[in-house]
Amino acid sequence: MLQIVFWVLVGILIGWNLPEPAWARQMQDGVVNFVKELLGKSKSQ
Repeated sequence: MLQIVFWVLVGILIGWNLPEPAWARQMQDGVVNFVKELLGKSKSQ
């Protein structure tokens, strides 16, 4: 159990300190915009 917590913390530190690749940012923006469109359309109906 302690080993799992340790590796989760290591992953968090690596994720915070490494720059995000451009392709990952574009993919995230696309997904966020898609969800916003779905929520926007469902609210207006």
